[in-house]
Amino acid sequence: MTLLSKLRARVATRIPKSPRAQRVLAAGAFLVGSLLLSASIFATGPNASPEARTEKAWPVSIVTVEPSRLSPTFTAFGRIESAQVARIQTDVMAPVAHVAVREGDWVASGEILIELDTAALELQVAEREAELDAQRAHLRSVEGDFALARETTSHYQHVFDVSQKKLVRHQDLFAKRMIAQSILDEALQQASTASIEYQKHLRQLADFPNQVGEAKAGIKRSTALLERARIDVARGTVRAPFSGPILSVLVSPGNHTSLGAPLIEIADAASFEIRAEIPDAYRDAMRRHLADGNAISARWGEASVQLIRFASNVRAGQSGLDAFFAIDPAAVVTAQPGRVVTLSVQLPPEADVVALPPQSIYDNDRIYAVSDDRLQSIVIERIGDHTTAQGEHRVLVRSHDLHAGQRIITTQLPKAITGLRVAPVG
Repeated sequence: MTLLSKLRARVATRIPKSPRAQRVLAAGAFLVGSLLLSASIFATGPNASPEARTEKAWPVSIVTVEPSRLSPTFTAFGRIESAQVARIQTDVMAPVAHVAVREGDWVASGEILIELDTAALELQVAEREAELDAQRAHLRSVEGDFALARETTSHYQHVFDVSQKKLVRHQDLFAKRMIAQSILDEALQQASTASIEYQKHLRQLADFPNQVGEAKAGIKRSTALLERARIDVARGTVRAPFSGPILSVLVSPGNHTSLGAPLIEIADAASFEIRAEIPDAYRDAMRRHLADGNAISARWGEASVQLIRFASNVRAGQSGLDAFFAIDPAAVVTAQPGRVVTLSVQLPPEADVVALPPQSIYDNDRIYAVSDDRLQSIVIERIGDHTTAQGEHRVLVRSHDLHAGQRIITTQLPKAITGLRVAPVG
């Protein structure tokens, strides 16, 4: 008989006869049996030893680096502008007869833009021509009088000499009391009259060069007025001062021009350029390269543009300094002033740089090398972006701790720290 059976028998012999007492004893017996069974299970069960804990190795992709000379690139946004925009005006007042262009048209240098009604202007030309003819006739008259005066000078001098000699003879005769006073007075009067006429002639002769000069000046003035009238007629045909697009047309046939009022706006295609804001990270390097004479180019679609200068100040509402890129003449026809474009700027090559995928960069200034399957942090300087021959985007970095043959992870780990164990997979 087992111990449990004996216990049940002994308890059965002592069970009270009342129902309440029997229920209490049954519960106690069940509890004691459960304790004994649990103790038996723990006493006879196997002993389990704890499992050893192993360190996890994070799988990462790697790339073996080789510092070299590469060209940094970055993207900038700019706007096409023209350094020369002409607001064509006219100094003549005349009705507009014909407008030959419209906004958006592309015109060549010298092409007709607007034609004015020049009927009144042509009448002014005729008036100025008549004035010039009159001045020329006056000059011929003065020159003729001058020539005649020079020819008659000897006559006036002869009359003067004769009167002076006659006066001397009469004075001698009067001194000898051979003639009367009245005869002497008559000779004196004749001599005085001849002298006055002779001096008057000399004065006129001396003044003739002034009259000739005045007549010639009148001709010059009339010639200038005639040329101005002809220029006004020529201005009746408004032509393009250079090749480029028409930005706006401000008049139409039937309008009457006024002094200083603009007629047409046209941009000079030869002065087209792209104004782009340069990030501060690249500004100093670009200034240095430009000062050293190193060419800095950029791509605008299929066209190439060249950096020519920097702005002198930062415009309101901007943080970076503006740079100006000259547009390749082959791409000028497709340029539209005011259009926003995207530039891919390429700087001269930098030495000892490494091109890494963007996912290799942590916090913009750190990468991780793999040494003995452990991460090692390296602080880097970002030089710029780079596009590989396959068109893949890379970030150019430089550091004194980067050496040829180092393995750099190209995986973004959420908790990358120095010493973290990794398992390189490529």
